[in-house]
Amino acid sequence: MTTVEYLVASVFLRLLGRMFSVLPLRANRVVLATARTARLEGNLLHIYRAMRTARPDIEYVLLLEPYSYGLPGKLAYFMRLARGMYHLRTARLFVVDNAYLPIHVAPHRPGTTVVQVWHAAGALKRFGVDTARPLREPERSFLHRYYDFVVTAAEASRRPWAAALRTPPERVLPLGTPRTDFFFDVEAVAAARNRVQAAYPALLGRRVVVYAPTFRGRGMGKHAAPSLEAERLRAALPPSYALVLKSHPNLDASRVSTAGYDVVADAGMELNDLLVATDILITDYSSAIFEYALLRRPLVLLTGDVAEYERDPGLYVDYRTEMIGTRVSDTDEVIDAIVSGRFDLSGYDAFIEHHLRACDGRASARFVERFLGEASG
Repeated sequence: MTTVEYLVASVFLRLLGRMFSVLPLRANRVVLATARTARLEGNLLHIYRAMRTARPDIEYVLLLEPYSYGLPGKLAYFMRLARGMYHLRTARLFVVDNAYLPIHVAPHRPGTTVVQVWHAAGALKRFGVDTARPLREPERSFLHRYYDFVVTAAEASRRPWAAALRTPPERVLPLGTPRTDFFFDVEAVAAARNRVQAAYPALLGRRVVVYAPTFRGRGMGKHAAPSLEAERLRAALPPSYALVLKSHPNLDASRVSTAGYDVVADAGMELNDLLVATDILITDYSSAIFEYALLRRPLVLLTGDVAEYERDPGLYVDYRTEMIGTRVSDTDEVIDAIVSGRFDLSGYDAFIEHHLRACDGRASARFVERFLGEASG
């Protein structure tokens, strides 16, 4: 967003906010909003299900409106934000999982509670306003303001998330990451595995190796990680192994190389569904590491550019000493780790205790209990 775009949008949204603030506050309305995807997923999905179960009497509004680039996309998004401002100024509870402009342009009404349930689990890479390289304007000034509470996975991530999301540490609540409840639901895990195998029959009866890196860069400059030579890895693996690519959903699929993979998973597929069908995960700085840790399965961290990543955006953990899994620098070392079975499975319990202590299958229930005042069963 340019400075001019921000100034125009913020003035317009502030004016709308003042107008909407004279309307009655809907004490029975809860809003879940995201600018990430056009479908309900992740933390918002699990919170929504728990709230609907515990409090079916409440009115729930879903604002699933991903940000768009280019003038037509920005104009359409801008108009959707007007609707978002209306609901922000009239709802009892407003829950988001990413930045959301109507929240940040001005303080909301005292009768409304705004809760950030950031889409990543655990403090791994620096984000928000706490990146190693300071954000440019106008994001440096307006981004991540006016949250009443932030929900996180454990005590260990309270201070990093307080800094990233401009919220006092005492208002960062270690209630657990709702999306991790999935891993404690045996039936849901089995159903997800079946869905993945039905969607990709090439995985049946094979050892599944998934490459799921995070992206590099920001905004329109986002690009795929350059590290893995998939064709070489595929050639080194026996036929009983299936090599799967799961690219980041925020990347342009046309700019991601798919050569060498047995399966290219839909970028929009819920990653946790794929993880439960995964035998070996190759990633880098993706927060999927936290969820995957709960499965206690082999993990390969391809981090040849760790020094560069530490400079921008930065890391909250020392990849050399504090991470689980087998750390490698290039494709040759990935091949060696997988073919030789050289996996480091130590440290998972301590890692989970430190980073995911409140992720015990009841995170969504605790959210409902805390913010709707009713036990969720």
